[in-house]
Amino acid sequence: MEYTAETVAPREVEFTIHLGAEEVDDARRKAAQAISRRVRIPGFRPGKAPYALVERTVGKEYLTEEAAEILAPDLFRRVMEEGGYEAYDRPTLRVSQQEPFELKIRVPLRPTVELPDYHAIRVEPEPEAQVTPEQVQKVLDGLREDHGTWVPVERPVQMGDQVIVDIKATSDGEPLFEEKETEFEVSEKLMPAGLAEGITGMSVGETRQVAVAYPADFAVEGLAGKSVDLMITLRGAKERRLPELDDEFARTVGDFASMEDLRSRIQQNIRIELEAQAEARIAQRVLEAVIEQSRLEYPNQAVEREIDFLVHQRERRLQQQGFTLEVYLSLVHKSLAQLRDELRPEAEETLRRELVLSEVARAENIGVSPEEVGEAIGAIAASYGERADEMRRLLMREEVLGSIVADLRSRKALARLVEIVAGRTQSKAEGTDVTAPEQGAEEEPATGEQQPE
Repeated sequence: MEYTAETVAPREVEFTIHLGAEEVDDARRKAAQAISRRVRIPGFRPGKAPYALVERTVGKEYLTEEAAEILAPDLFRRVMEEGGYEAYDRPTLRVSQQEPFELKIRVPLRPTVELPDYHAIRVEPEPEAQVTPEQVQKVLDGLREDHGTWVPVERPVQMGDQVIVDIKATSDGEPLFEEKETEFEVSEKLMPAGLAEGITGMSVGETRQVAVAYPADFAVEGLAGKSVDLMITLRGAKERRLPELDDEFARTVGDFASMEDLRSRIQQNIRIELEAQAEARIAQRVLEAVIEQSRLEYPNQAVEREIDFLVHQRERRLQQQGFTLEVYLSLVHKSLAQLRDELRPEAEETLRRELVLSEVARAENIGVSPEEVGEAIGAIAASYGERADEMRRLLMREEVLGSIVADLRSRKALARLVEIVAGRTQSKAEGTDVTAPEQGAEEEPATGEQQPE
């Protein structure tokens, strides 16, 4: 066997293989015997037809293609081992020349990742989370709104009131619709524009005509783009009464003895949320810094596989909403190919992230214990309530379990990177976690494991 290897695309190689005539003839005869078992040749039992008759029946070209299928597995194994290649996906093959025989085998190779010296990379820490009085007050205002009540009023309608009205709508004298005792809140967001302003100032029992124009893209086709006269009769009005921010309100909201306790809990919750957001931001900055300085090469098939996953995700979400992917694509006037092109940048970003974190996990010797997998499965299953046991069985399937393990390993790798690049730890050999050294102090490389973000 003689062969050459040519890189035809990033991490994709094509082998051109030449074999001696004797080896090719032997493969053709094996192919002819196999063909005669599945193709009926009159006068001969399956597998017993002579080679020449099989060749006349199916043609030498077809016979050679079948011979290539017989030869390919061993040839592929030999060229991959001799060249030290690792396949990412199944190869494709084609007979590029019948005589002399020439076979081309094209195969995507495993991605390669060359990490930078990430122990030397540093990112600035996030500023300490600061909870402002305005943030606390905003939460309190929301709680007041949640616990507010609507109370009837006798005064003229104001913005923010809730009204009950009868409405007759006409356009150019033609009736459009009529509604009795419809209820809504009067606000600047009320559609169509001008309706809220037209109702403001009305008193209970009053009838008023309000001219409005519906926008061209209004959801109701019969009203879109029309100028409409609304004859409105006010049947009732209510205002929102909000509770006082006192100790009684705090006890109503939850298990709080006083407003001071409630404010303290709100402040604590806001701080926890801000710190979580800061952790997510620094993790993203750390990963971006490492990816930017890494050298990554991967075949296009790896990107296509990620796109397949994203399309499948989109399809599942649509099914939960009662749509199919085909219906969705028709509604947004896109083809599947266009959708895949749109998803490509996201797929590449995800792939690069996964490759870097996988290599970090390997470099840092990060593993996932059965206990960690069990905890993750338990947490996911518990979120399904009554279907927890059913979901746990589904999660234990080999293909799903592999994804859970990979995700946990990536999370731990990212947490480890944050430790190192954010300067939060020193050498694993020292066995301690410390804060980053002072500016200008000598720093040691960091290794070790930490819980995921």
